[in-house]
Amino acid sequence: MNIELLIEKFYEGISTPEEELFLTEYFLDEKNTDERWKEERELFRLLHNTQIKVPEGVSERLEKYIMQMEASQKSIPHRRKLYYWISSAAAIALLCIGLYFLNRESSPPKMVDTFSDPEEAALVAEQTLAYMSIQLNKGIDKVTDAEQEFEKVNQLINKHLNK
Repeated sequence: MNIELLIEKFYEGISTPEEELFLTEYFLDEKNTDERWKEERELFRLLHNTQIKVPEGVSERLEKYIMQMEASQKSIPHRRKLYYWISSAAAIALLCIGLYFLNRESSPPKMVDTFSDPEEAALVAEQTLAYMSIQLNKGIDKVTDAEQEFEKVNQLINKHLNK
């Protein structure tokens, strides 16, 4: 028999009682001194030397415990459904509250005249337009300066490329 295959089946829990008996006898035999199986030899010797006494009634108690676990597992899906419903209701309530406050505060402001005197309004408008004009002219001057610099760089590049 292939020892390696039997050991693999043993560790996977799919070995038969006959295969386990064969492995036990194999590893208890003093003639088998292969170092590859040193740990397995120690394991099987330990298992063979340790006689575990199973108390009476363990089977019945385990069966009863398993039945109780199965019964409690059946009630879990109902609890989960209840939790899903409660959490869904809470999420919808929060969404509605959020939408209420969002719509309440986002009403457009009313247009109100800021000046009661038309001459004062015209003066402020004139000053604002003059300020904007000055700023725009500064920006245009900078663009013009940049264009001149680009032109100088282009001339230098063309000069070196034509050499």
